[in-house]
Amino acid sequence: MAAPPHKAFGITNIKTYVPLVLDLDRLNYDAWRELFTTHCVGFDVIDHIDDSTPKPTDAEWKKVDSIVKLWIYGSISQSLLHMVLKKDSTALQVWNNLETLFHDNKEAKSMQIDNELRNIVMGDLTVTAYCTKIKALADLLANLDPNSAIPDKHLVIYTINGLSSKFDSVANIIRYRSPLPTFVETRSMLLMEEHRMSSPRLVSTGNSTENSSSPVILNTGNGSSNRPNNRRPDRRQQ
Repeated sequence: MAAPPHKAFGITNIKTYVPLVLDLDRLNYDAWRELFTTHCVGFDVIDHIDDSTPKPTDAEWKKVDSIVKLWIYGSISQSLLHMVLKKDSTALQVWNNLETLFHDNKEAKSMQIDNELRNIVMGDLTVTAYCTKIKALADLLANLDPNSAIPDKHLVIYTINGLSSKFDSVANIIRYRSPLPTFVETRSMLLMEEHRMSSPRLVSTGNSTENSSSPVILNTGNGSSNRPNNRRPDRRQQ
């Protein structure tokens, strides 16, 4: 009796399992790698992208390897596809080539990302989009060079330094908290303030309440200070 086909052959659309498209411009290598690796573990093909295990040479294994390679091709951008597409390459070779592409010029990329974090500004972004961008940059920097990982309190400082002026009040509250709130706590405080400012009651009262701090924000935790400070935060404070 013939053995049942490998369950990898049942996957017709890799995007169902790996919904991210890997792209050099999107800073999403870590997330994509985690999703793809998890998928491979679940379908018993992790050995096809793990160079620590010996590779069989039988025909069935090669067929499965081609499937894994197609999964990779189907979850990366067109520009990346042209960079790694090579005749007769294995899934592992494609996998390693992608890792190399994202880790080349580590020092230059690390300096670029660190500078972007230090000078990041919110602009017209929502709090969620702004904080997500900061976290993505910090994660990418840590992935490129673990020694360059940004301390949590520095992320908080970069976050409040780049806020739009309408968040000045809550930025000062966060700045004078001792100890500083965590990045996650800072994000939550900013989300609460964003929600407060967008509520219909406040919108209808005009600009007079635009920069007043919410009572909920003012009472967050011990050690907060209500010292007035209308000066924009020093962007280089650390």
